[in-house]
Amino acid sequence: MNQGPDPLRELQPQTETSSSGLRVLVAAVAGITLIAGGGAWLNHASTPAAQQQEKTAQPAGRQLTFGAEFALIAPEHAEQALQNAGYSASDQARILAGIKRREYRLVTMPIFDASGAGGVVSVQSGVITKMVTLSQNPVSVVLPILISGEVQISPVSDPGVTGMQPGALTVLGPTLLPTIHRDEYLTMTVVAQ
Repeated sequence: MNQGPDPLRELQPQTETSSSGLRVLVAAVAGITLIAGGGAWLNHASTPAAQQQEKTAQPAGRQLTFGAEFALIAPEHAEQALQNAGYSASDQARILAGIKRREYRLVTMPIFDASGAGGVVSVQSGVITKMVTLSQNPVSVVLPILISGEVQISPVSDPGVTGMQPGALTVLGPTLLPTIHRDEYLTMTVVAQ
């Protein structure tokens, strides 16, 4: 009446009751994430865009973001466009050298006052800052950017309670940009097309 162990029971593999497999999976995912994040950080920190952004001070306040495509100025017309835009001789030489090294592209960014309130904004691309008085008629701002770069628009004059709303003439036509209030700035990701 005493029978030995059941032969079918011996052939079935024993299931693990611990969660060591889950622990190994979590550790592997964490390791891969850490390595990928470190590689992305190292790659981003060595690009010219990252080096340029490190030199650029971020204004205090809340950041609004927007993306747009603006018209590209051909390299052979860059010198004339920079002279017409009112850049100093040293800025022109520095920008033209960057264009020859293919670090920069020159774009024209026509901006206007969409709200009718007027005001003055600073338009910054890298280390270049231009002051622009907003009006109903578009004012073309010539800016050097990387193939894809950031341009910051900050109010210089008091935007009042309602804020100021700039607009831009992009490749796709007139575009209303977000309203900028006191202690805010707009960061545009600009693509040169």
